[in-house]
Amino acid sequence: MWLWTIAAVVQLASSALALMDGQHPLADLVAEVAQGFPAEAAATRERVAVAVLGLLLGTGPLLALLELGCVIALNRGKRWARVLLALLAGGAVVHAMIAVGGLRSAYLVGLVVASGIAVLAVIVSFQPAARVWFGGGEK
Repeated sequence: MWLWTIAAVVQLASSALALMDGQHPLADLVAEVAQGFPAEAAATRERVAVAVLGLLLGTGPLLALLELGCVIALNRGKRWARVLLALLAGGAVVHAMIAVGGLRSAYLVGLVVASGIAVLAVIVSFQPAARVWFGGGEK
């Protein structure tokens, strides 16, 4: 449970710091959009870059909040929370790869760290000793 909480907090902090440093990633995205679509108007290229930046950086806090909600259910011994958290960990890994691959911000390293912690938490939550917590093993 603590690993999930740490992963969510690191993911929230990394996303928040990257959002506060939004001018550098935005400038990089505008340059990439301009390179890919040179015929488009500058305002259109900037709107596309803002939308992509919002999608990439807005997904991190959403995943972290969903993880925190599932941690509460996990703490109450709900089996479905483990499965949902495993899916969210997969989403966090994919999100980290896309965000780090598409944006240049030192703060996004936290997304990689958070996804690594989430994968570790999935492994721990499916260990045989965890069955006792979920009522599937001997006490």
